[in-house]
Amino acid sequence: MTIPSFSVGGKVTIITGASRGIGNTLAMGFAEAGARVALVARTASALESTVEKIRSKGGTAIAIPTDVTNCKQLEEMVEKTISEFGRIDVLLNVAGGAGETWVLPPLDMPEAFYDELDGRNYKGVFFCNQAVARVMVEQKSGSIINFSSLSGTKPVVFEAVVGGLKAAVNQLTKALAAAWGPDNVRVNAIAPGITLTERVKKKLKPEFIKNISQSIPLRRPAQPEDLLGPALFLASDASSYITGMIMPADGGPQ
Repeated sequence: MTIPSFSVGGKVTIITGASRGIGNTLAMGFAEAGARVALVARTASALESTVEKIRSKGGTAIAIPTDVTNCKQLEEMVEKTISEFGRIDVLLNVAGGAGETWVLPPLDMPEAFYDELDGRNYKGVFFCNQAVARVMVEQKSGSIINFSSLSGTKPVVFEAVVGGLKAAVNQLTKALAAAWGPDNVRVNAIAPGITLTERVKKKLKPEFIKNISQSIPLRRPAQPEDLLGPALFLASDASSYITGMIMPADGGPQ
């Protein structure tokens, strides 16, 4: 029997939202695991800082400042990755969330903020999938991992809009898995629960975090590092027969 490989060594991996939070943790983790990583976000300085850290540890990384809601920039991002590495094996579509403005009750949601959320959490996800899949379909291989959310499967009042968009990402993931499966391109999603990134810790009071932990079977929110294992698995050949799956990473059914 041949044991499948859980390695991502040498795999060319694009990570969106790589300047901070979950995306930054995944960028560092994949590089340490031997992947060649292309870091994507809007803030060039933050990307360059992470690239320097990765290279200082012997990893391979490049920074590609990109607005994922801009299709032209996404095309250029793919071109730069191909120019540097020659192929694309993995896409980690992490960019999204509520941004600097914290979530709002549905009655308080202005149109401009809705459009901003839609751009980051759905439009950007679809067109990033599309831009990268054009390469993967041609090379007849690839793993796309979208990032969804617990709020995409469970009603969360203050995330009515983001949750709706994440539910759309779940359906999109399944549809694209069916569309690109014949070309050996797998599309899955990871759905985290509350994750204690630096931004989240600044926004939520310790008492709130303590109380919400009681509703989680593992009795704690996720740390960004908790999402690295699921991402490495879905990126590796060990998951070669898994596609169209929405993998919960929420500490247990809630």
